[in-house]
Amino acid sequence: MRYFNGQRVTVAGLGIHGGAVGNIRWLHEQGAILTVTDIKSAEELAASVEELADLKDITWVLGEHRLADFTDTDMVVRNPALRRDNEFLNAARAAHVPIEMDSSLFFRYSPTKHVIGVTGSKGKTTTTHAIATLMNLRFAHVETIGVEGSSPLAALPRLTADDLAVFELSSWRLEALDEHKISPPVAVMVSLYRDHLNTYDSFDAYAETKKSIVKHQVVHDMALLNYDDPSVRAWNDGPLIQARVAWYTLGHKLPGDGVYVERGTIVCKQGHHSGSVFALSALPTQSEHEQRNLLPAIYLAWLHKVRPEDMLRQLTNLPRLSHRLEPIGDAREVTYINDSAATIPEATIAALNSFKNRPIVLILGGSDKELEFTNLAQAVAKANIRALVFLPGNATEYQLDHIKSAYGSPPPIHHVTSMDEAVAKASTEAQAGDIVLLSPGATSFGLFAHEFDRGDQFKRAVAQLSVPVA
Repeated sequence: MRYFNGQRVTVAGLGIHGGAVGNIRWLHEQGAILTVTDIKSAEELAASVEELADLKDITWVLGEHRLADFTDTDMVVRNPALRRDNEFLNAARAAHVPIEMDSSLFFRYSPTKHVIGVTGSKGKTTTTHAIATLMNLRFAHVETIGVEGSSPLAALPRLTADDLAVFELSSWRLEALDEHKISPPVAVMVSLYRDHLNTYDSFDAYAETKKSIVKHQVVHDMALLNYDDPSVRAWNDGPLIQARVAWYTLGHKLPGDGVYVERGTIVCKQGHHSGSVFALSALPTQSEHEQRNLLPAIYLAWLHKVRPEDMLRQLTNLPRLSHRLEPIGDAREVTYINDSAATIPEATIAALNSFKNRPIVLILGGSDKELEFTNLAQAVAKANIRALVFLPGNATEYQLDHIKSAYGSPPPIHHVTSMDEAVAKASTEAQAGDIVLLSPGATSFGLFAHEFDRGDQFKRAVAQLSVPVA
């Protein structure tokens, strides 16, 4: 069966991350007559277009959007980068053309109903991978969806009714689910910080979008929420959640079901049943925010009766994710850490807290999302900072102003124009035993294609220092 045989479908947004490529290929396989449109030029999108060169009968509209492609079509599938209030999408709505995203299509056509959705401002990718890793012990096949540009729709042919999908849901993908009144049957909410305020009208609007991960759940579903985040904890104060609620915390008390830490031991509880798992110190990280991100996976595995020793073995062998406190290597007794995925101040604060006992040369700065940098400045002032190296971008000025205000006497400050220059300058400032930490606390647009490109450029620059791979 081909779901869209003969239907005209406009894909609005090809992008350079690669996720739309898989979506387009799936839609083509389902018989859709495709128009792909993006305001970026054909030159900018050449790599993505080349990946689809084998597909026939696609109409490419690049460097512009045409009104008719949104109003005279059977369906529009929008890319997450295209704001929901875009004028062309509004025109499609006025013409009663249905608008979908890859997330809403995934839930509609997924052969499995075993889906765990994960969202949050920080930590969702780590949590998603940890859940998938532990649930592999109970499901024959686990598919990780929506991570770092991967295509949700491309995953559909790999799934059966007995498989599990663990879906990392950005706020943009949640927008589509909310519009279609969809929430995953198991929802994990990791954290809620100020983010994407260049896209949303306010923090409240951004937070409301995040709430949609639980908003349309029903009584037999489950919401697993971060009890240590007061903003998330407040979700249970009103009528928002209809599902069963469970919590996770590094503290020792919970108001109901969930996973917590008592006298240094991780404990899971459901109803009248509880059980000790293993010591918190046995986890392969001593960073509090990383430990917290592993708790949802531990609780879900415990509910599925995975043995603690099997959990611990899987977590101990959990690969370090790229661009998230990723050790790159050492040179002249200096350690280089890639935390380019730290696109908000809170992520950089967490990174600094992970290296409290070592001097740091910090590379930060970039593009602004209308965020608040006061707490970041205070964290930088409290940390053992050897020097600060600032990448260019409109967030850099704001970060620097706040940091200077937080310091009595700031450490050496350097401004650079490229990642090569940033790494070279950091290496001259660093001393034996130091850490050179790329944790920008801002987005990457302008100098880099995205945060992953920024991290990759950091890796290449570090490699030029003849640093052995860690």
